[in-house]
Amino acid sequence: MQDELITTLSAVARDGAFRAGRGLSGLMGQEIQIHVPNVRSGTKSDACDAVGGEEANVLGAYLTISGDITGHVMLLFPVGRALECVDLMCGQPVGTSTEPDELAESAIGELGNIVGSAFINALADYANLILHPSPPTVINDMAIALVQSIYAEVLSQGGDVVMMDAIFEDHTGHTAGLLVVAPDPISLDRLRKVAA
Repeated sequence: MQDELITTLSAVARDGAFRAGRGLSGLMGQEIQIHVPNVRSGTKSDACDAVGGEEANVLGAYLTISGDITGHVMLLFPVGRALECVDLMCGQPVGTSTEPDELAESAIGELGNIVGSAFINALADYANLILHPSPPTVINDMAIALVQSIYAEVLSQGGDVVMMDAIFEDHTGHTAGLLVVAPDPISLDRLRKVAA
């Protein structure tokens, strides 16, 4: 994936993170900032490694992109990090949530919805495209199972995914997840043209 596309997606990610932070802060009634310090392309293995390895248990949310381009967006956390995020969102001390229960899954689903939709909307505005995020699906499985099932089509055609580190921070502390974006191969060509 060429440098121009990564540069473009980095700008989109910063805008999306700002929008998501604003939306999340309004929802929670407290300031939560989201930073995206690193955007890079990688393979299925890279995506798994970034969340603790192929056999790591991962909790996250998945959205599809439809419209002028199509693809997939996932916000993934190792389960421990996901529970830290739930505590941040609920305004409770980190360590309060200990199990990925129904409340945790609901919170991560809403977080994935806010972050994924903000990224998709930022991309639509930047590239002057009409894009629609799907409702989020909460996912809880081993990293390799998630990456293989959701990206089978993209990866079978040799497509890389874009990985964005996402830092969630409020006045009490911070935690981190991984935003994975996989445009379908035909859409990737269109994005490259936009970025050129």
